[in-house]
Amino acid sequence: MNLNSESTAQANFVWGDVVARTLHELGVSMVFFSPGSRSTPLVLGLERHPAIHCASVLDERTAAFLALGYSKRTREPAVILCTSGSAVTNWFPAIAEASHSSVPLMFLSADRPEELQNCASGQTIDQVNLFGSFVRGFHQIPLPDLNSTVIQSLREALLQAYSQSLDLNPGPVHLNFPFREPFIPVKSPDMVELTPLISMSPPKLDSYRSADQISRMATQYDKPLIIAGEHAPAVFILDWLSKYPTPVLCDSLSPLREYPLSTKILRYENLLRDSSFAHEAKPDLIIVLGPLPTSKTMRSWIDQSGAERLVIEPRGISVDPLTSTSHSFQLEYSRLSLIELPFCKNEWLKLWTNAEKSVEKKLELSFSEQSDFFEGKLVRLLSTDLPDHTCLQVSNSMPIRDLEWFWYSKEKKRKIFGNRGVNGIDGTLGTALGLAHRSNLPAFLLTGELAFLHDSNALLFQGQFMGSLTVFIINNKGGGIFENLPIAEEAEFEKCFATPQKCDFSLLCGAHGIEFICPSTWEEISGHIQNPIASGVRVIEIKCDRKKDRETRKRLLSLSPQIKPQ
Repeated sequence: MNLNSESTAQANFVWGDVVARTLHELGVSMVFFSPGSRSTPLVLGLERHPAIHCASVLDERTAAFLALGYSKRTREPAVILCTSGSAVTNWFPAIAEASHSSVPLMFLSADRPEELQNCASGQTIDQVNLFGSFVRGFHQIPLPDLNSTVIQSLREALLQAYSQSLDLNPGPVHLNFPFREPFIPVKSPDMVELTPLISMSPPKLDSYRSADQISRMATQYDKPLIIAGEHAPAVFILDWLSKYPTPVLCDSLSPLREYPLSTKILRYENLLRDSSFAHEAKPDLIIVLGPLPTSKTMRSWIDQSGAERLVIEPRGISVDPLTSTSHSFQLEYSRLSLIELPFCKNEWLKLWTNAEKSVEKKLELSFSEQSDFFEGKLVRLLSTDLPDHTCLQVSNSMPIRDLEWFWYSKEKKRKIFGNRGVNGIDGTLGTALGLAHRSNLPAFLLTGELAFLHDSNALLFQGQFMGSLTVFIINNKGGGIFENLPIAEEAEFEKCFATPQKCDFSLLCGAHGIEFICPSTWEEISGHIQNPIASGVRVIEIKCDRKKDRETRKRLLSLSPQIKPQ
C-alpha cells in the first residue's frame, strides 16, 4: 500500500469515527444497516461505538421499515445505512411513508467518488437528490479529509440533518457519503478532538395569534363538532375540552380512543350511514385536528354539511382533501387550550352521546352472538383483551377499517400505530418488528395475509430481534378490501384484484424458526391476546371467508341509533 492509499484509508477511518461520535452526541442510539463494501468506514465507526446499537439487516427495504417502526415508537430519528447503487433505491417505499406520516429518520448512503460516476462503474447510480421532495433535506458530504475545518463541516451537516428530521414537519433526511478505496488503514489514526456543536433552536409558531383567530370564528356557532386526527395528543385535547364539552369524532389511530372522555364518538360510521341521524346531527362548526379519518361516509357528510370548517395542523402542510371551503391554521396542539369554543347546548351533546351508546349496545350484542371467525370480531377482541401499555400496529386495507368501525375503548392507554402516510401495504411486518425492537412493551400486529407476504423478507430479522411481537394474520384468501368495489362482480375479479395466494404459513414460519399457531376457537385467540409471548415472534393465523365477512360488515354497519328527526 503506498502512502497516498494509507492516507485515504486513515481519512475514511476518521470519517466513520466522527460520524458515530457526532450522531451519539445528537442523541442517536439505533442504527439499521445492510451489508456492503462501499459503506465500510461508516459501518465500522458505528459498530465500534459503545453506546450505539447496530442491527445488520440483509434487505435494505426491510431495514428502512424497521427504522420507521422504531422511530414511530420513540419519536427520535433512527439511522439507516447502506452501500451504493441499487441498494439505495430500496429505501424509497419507507422514505415515502416516513415523509407523508412525518416520522423522523436519517438515511446515510455510501457512494462512489466523482471519478467513478457516469463511466459504467459497478454499483453506481446518480444518488444526488435521489429522493427529491420526499426528504426534508439532502446533504452531499465531501470526501473524507483530515483537515479540522472539513471535519467540522461534516459535523455541522449531521447536526443540520438531525434538526431537519425533527422540524415542525418531521421526516426523513438523506446524507450521501462518497468514499475512495481503500477503506481500512494499516495503522489506525489517533482519535481527533471534536469542536463543540452549537445546537439549533427549534422553530416557534405564533400560537396566540392563531388561537385568537380561531376563537373569534368559533364562538359564533352553537353546534360545534371536533374531529381528532391521528397525531393530535390526547392530553392536550382533554385539557382543552374540560372547559368546553364537545362531541369528538376520533380517527382510528387517535390516542384519544384510549382515554376517558364522555363526549368521544367512535361509532360515527354507523351514525352517519343513518340518514335521519345524519340530517339531525348536522353541525354548524367543524374543527379538524390534523388529517381526516379514512371514512368516505364521514368525508361526504362533511362536504355536504355546509358547516364552517377550521383545520388545525401544526406541521404547516395541507391535510384537507375535501372540495368544500375550509380555513387552515398552523397551531401547536399544546396550545389548544388557548382556543375559546362555544358552549354546547345539552341537547346537542346528548344527540351524539345517546346515539353512540345506542349503536354500541347493538354492536356488543351482535359480537357476542358471532361464533364464526370474522375479521371484525378479531379487532373487537383485540380492543377488549389487549393488556395495558401494549403497542398495536394495524396494516392497511380492511384491518385499519375494521379498527375504525369496531374498536371498543377500554381506556387502557395502549398505543395504536398504522402506516397511514401513503396507506400502502409496504413494510407492514418490518414496521411492526421495528416498533417492538428493543422495547420493554409487548407489541402486536394485525395484518391481512397479502400484506404479510408482501413483506415476508422481514422474517429474516428474527435472529436479531429483541422484543415481543405477536402477529395475527387474517387469511381470507385474497384482498378483502376489493370485495367492496364494483369490480367484485366482474369475471376478472379473482385473478386480477383479489389475487389469492397459496402459502403454507406454518412452513414459512418454520423456515425462520418462528412459532406458528392456528387456533380453532375465539377462547384460544383471546388467551393469546391476553398473554403475549415473552420474547421473540409468534404468528397466529385466523382463517376467514372474505365474501361472508363482507356481508357481516354490511349488517353491522347498518345498525342504527334510531334517531327520529324533529
